[in-house]
Amino acid sequence: MLPGSLSMMKLLHCFLAVLWWCSPVPAADIPDAEKAEYGGYPGRYILLDSPQPDRQSLSTPVAAYVHDNGMEVALIGAVHVAEPEYYDRLNKLFRRYDVLLFEMIGGEGLRREEELRRKIDRSKPLGGLTLEEAREWNRIVEWRKKCGQEEKSFLMGLLGGAYKELSNMLGLQTQHQGIDYSAAHFVHADMTLDEFREAQARKGESIAGLMLKSVLSSLVEKTGTNRAGEFGLMADFLAGNKTGLKNKLMGMMANAPNGLENTVILEGRNAKCMEVFDRWSGKGVRRIGVFYGAAHLPGLHGALLERGYRLREVRWLPAWSTREQGADGQRGEG
Repeated sequence: MLPGSLSMMKLLHCFLAVLWWCSPVPAADIPDAEKAEYGGYPGRYILLDSPQPDRQSLSTPVAAYVHDNGMEVALIGAVHVAEPEYYDRLNKLFRRYDVLLFEMIGGEGLRREEELRRKIDRSKPLGGLTLEEAREWNRIVEWRKKCGQEEKSFLMGLLGGAYKELSNMLGLQTQHQGIDYSAAHFVHADMTLDEFREAQARKGESIAGLMLKSVLSSLVEKTGTNRAGEFGLMADFLAGNKTGLKNKLMGMMANAPNGLENTVILEGRNAKCMEVFDRWSGKGVRRIGVFYGAAHLPGLHGALLERGYRLREVRWLPAWSTREQGADGQRGEG
């Protein structure tokens, strides 16, 4: 493989590594009846529908639960990079719930941040804010800048600007770009940045280490079908074949191992989410939505069953799709 081609393959593997914690575990041990009714949920929490090799969709679940006390809960899975239409559908879905618990490490101040952002008027002194609000906004900006620099030092050191370019090429958005976190009923249900760092330190764990492990594993030389598939992936990338590239990436995402068992990023944050859930479930609200990365849902499913909830139904929302696209990646009519 040529050096330039190897670099491109590394880019594509790194792109997958950023998405890797959304990948499903095998569903082989799920009863056939449950597979037929729920598409393999909760063991499978990303569903690849592939009626034709060039017409596929990758979907995440919306799992509805009920309790004898009248409470209704929905576990709403997500991938962190998806098509804009997917996030539009989620934003509309969120309106059905009295409370929407959301994931975001360090996102505890997001509601206030969005509130101040909406008040800002650059044509007025202090941006239309009071002096105290302006000081608060400046603290938020500095904190976000610091977090952004830390993220850039890792992710961008790994990917450069290519990750964003590849997302744009595929017509995708990040979760933070697509979701409206200013909604009044949104409640942060995740660790603070300090809580997360402390928990990882106690466990001797790091995001960089987990992702590096995934990247190194994905770069191991392969033979036969897998290697042929990688050449096809590279060919689509070089040709700018958006549909072919998306189809191959969907297949890789749907069949990649998880590798997050017994980690803070998965199980530790699930525990934090349920801690917040328990506080709100006792406040008289009737409908609670829980919006978390799809890989978190099997653990959250088990936690709900322990609390007496029953799974009622599962719907699947397409996050990526090439069903209405031609070979050149353009949307067809109809």
